[in-house]
Amino acid sequence: MSVVARQSLKYSIVGYFSTLIGILSTVFLYPNDFEFAGKLQFVFQTALLILPVVALGIMHANVRFFPKMSVDNQQQQLFKFSIVFIIVNFFIGVGLLLLAVLIFPSIKQTDFWEYSPYILPMTLLLALIQLCSKYISIKKRIVVPNIFENVIPKIGMLAAFALFVFYHYSEENAMVLYMGFFILAFFGMMFYLNRLEKVSKKINFAFLKKEGFGRELMVYSVYTFLGSMGSVIALNIDATMIGELLTFSEVAIYNTSLNLVRMITVPALGVYTISAPIIAGYIAENNMKDLKSLHYKTSFYLFAIGAVLFGLVAVGIEDLFGLMKNGSQLLKGLNVVYIMGFAFLFDLATGFNGYIITNSKYYKFNNTTTIALALLTISTNLIFLFWFKMGIVGVSLATALSLTTYNLIKIVFNYKKFGVHPFGVKYVYVLGILISVILIGKLLPDLDNQFMTLCYKPLVGLMIFAFGNWIFKIIPIKEVLPKSLFK
Repeated sequence: MSVVARQSLKYSIVGYFSTLIGILSTVFLYPNDFEFAGKLQFVFQTALLILPVVALGIMHANVRFFPKMSVDNQQQQLFKFSIVFIIVNFFIGVGLLLLAVLIFPSIKQTDFWEYSPYILPMTLLLALIQLCSKYISIKKRIVVPNIFENVIPKIGMLAAFALFVFYHYSEENAMVLYMGFFILAFFGMMFYLNRLEKVSKKINFAFLKKEGFGRELMVYSVYTFLGSMGSVIALNIDATMIGELLTFSEVAIYNTSLNLVRMITVPALGVYTISAPIIAGYIAENNMKDLKSLHYKTSFYLFAIGAVLFGLVAVGIEDLFGLMKNGSQLLKGLNVVYIMGFAFLFDLATGFNGYIITNSKYYKFNNTTTIALALLTISTNLIFLFWFKMGIVGVSLATALSLTTYNLIKIVFNYKKFGVHPFGVKYVYVLGILISVILIGKLLPDLDNQFMTLCYKPLVGLMIFAFGNWIFKIIPIKEVLPKSLFK
């Protein structure tokens, strides 16, 4: 097995473990105190939101220019320059923030300002952690960085919450402990990098003056920043806006509902990672026939798997909330589950649209669409929150509308430029079965034991999916199960 294959398999295992931590915490831990859970999530997602402004795309430049830098063995110098760049940029940003506070004192009334002693250092640490992760990935090592980047912060949030709720630590001490896990992740990443490649103490940034490379580096970094900022805003602005305009409890309720339904997208990560180089090859060879076939098959399989998972969540979610502590409060997020569930399903149905554009000569189009996505997400959130006053349901509607519009634009673009689209008649069959599962699940009687109800309703839903698959021959089972089972 190749290094890439081994790392991909291990990466998927770590990804599922990280998802499991999130789900178990969401179900069993965070309902004990929605207010503090919301504060932790607000701090983390706000840090993610402003991270691109601090990094300005410099971590991606380490990947992009690694071949060029390695010719003269200057790749470490670019990495060190990136660290200095991020730190300097961070302090410039802090200075501008302090200046803004002097000009606009009302900033001090925001939740962002109140929690800035945690948000700002976390932003710096996240930027440095992601830089290390990108640099290490060049060496085809993605598993350990994934642990430091994703698993350890989740464990840190879990530990901070547990100490605050069950051991009565102060909020400040719990937040400091949470920050400590990010410090641990950064130094752990640096230690691992030094094991892979001895990092020299020598610092020499003369390479920036060679053939105008410094300008090329900055242009590429800023261009990448503009392209990624839109998607970062679209994916993280919801929690920040809920925290600022509503309450921290509603942040936790929204994220709890979102995390339970977001699990349907987990299988897509591995599929897209594996498919990316294949897509690039097909586009380079102008092999539209095979590209169209791969696009349809992967999109449809992800949609079908997502529909099954979403159907099981949809028929059991109310009973799950009933068994959870403070479940009556979580019922406020029930519509979030349905709205975002269908939005995520459509996202799965459209497949790797973005990868096709990114790996083609039209890659700049992604910048335009992601910036438009960010503006649309912010404006629709404000409309649903201020005008219609729909709370977290309005936020989910805004996010779903933006995500769906974004995918529709990419579908049309790819069809016009490449003649490919992911859809077929079997999508209708799957959607019909999904709607039947949800409707039948609502009509099924509740048992005296709510736990038994939670078990039997999804089981009935799974049987309906299996029967529908057999009737309509949607996915041949022999194609997706190991061949050894049929010997």
